[in-house]
Amino acid sequence: MSETTLSGPATTGPEEGGTGAPAGTGGRRRDPAADPADGIGRRVAAFRTERGLRVSDLARHVGVSPSLVSQIERGLSRPSVSTLFAIAEALEVPVDAFFRESDGPPAAPPSEPGPHAAPSSPAAEQRYVVRRTSRPTIDIESGVRWERLTPTALKNVEFLELVYGPGAESNSTLYRHVGEEMILILSGELDIYLGFEKYHLREGDSMHFSSMQPHRYVNPTSSTTRAVTTILHDGDWYATPDNGR
Repeated sequence: MSETTLSGPATTGPEEGGTGAPAGTGGRRRDPAADPADGIGRRVAAFRTERGLRVSDLARHVGVSPSLVSQIERGLSRPSVSTLFAIAEALEVPVDAFFRESDGPPAAPPSEPGPHAAPSSPAAEQRYVVRRTSRPTIDIESGVRWERLTPTALKNVEFLELVYGPGAESNSTLYRHVGEEMILILSGELDIYLGFEKYHLREGDSMHFSSMQPHRYVNPTSSTTRAVTTILHDGDWYATPDNGR
């Protein structure tokens, strides 16, 4: 595997096996079972039940064991990125269906409007604006957190802020899905494995690639990494694990 550094020499660090914590946990990994507000498992179970599927049926569609599906539904395990994509495809729902809405109403606008502008109404705020404290979120396996940056789900596009805790990874193996990805590193560093290449990105670096290329994200450092990504889905999409490097 060759390596490409987009900004200066690469920093050494773990390349596999994420053990990081989501931002705001002080470096401590949270116990998923002690975080009922996360709700991914509850939503998976609800969609599965609505479709008349057994745990074993969903597991077969996703390509994982029934015990893993059961653990996800009970909040004992978090899915990887590729597993979450595969579950969404099997249940015929967008990934946005699994986002946890924020607690409480959106924060008030931070400043007064200009002399010729009327203050925005609460309804307009909810339609157009996402305050930092009101983002819908998903906490995924190995210290990865997604924060949606749009007020509602958009058709065939995801606009997200990604938070990768120390050592966190998107998936243990390469995976692919229909579409394109664009990513900008806001802070920290991120290794992006793309086929047989590894690209090391630092703050301010950006990258664009076809999501059909097998890929995975890894934070190789002991600090939290934040990035903004746009994922364009070409109609119906799917996630396919790819064990080749």
